Amino acid sequence: MAKGIDGVFLHYGVRKEDMQLIEQSCKEYGIDVEWLKEYVLRPYNEERNNQGVESVDDKKLNKILKKALKNI
Repeated sequence: MAKGIDGVFLHYGVRKEDMQLIEQSCKEYGIDVEWLKEYVLRPYNEERNNQGVESVDDKKLNKILKKALKNI
């Protein structure tokens, strides 16, 4: 097992195991993972940090996803 800080967790708050599942799903649907990081994970993490909460509510998450989908 590799030691050190997990960059994805550090930047987005997503565990490595979860990110592997996300990446696998993206490949199945032909979605670029870097796009996902930029337009979904980054805004989600920023909103979570701004609110000072563990997770963002469904309403805000839907707004983030709708905005991300406009960039496709």
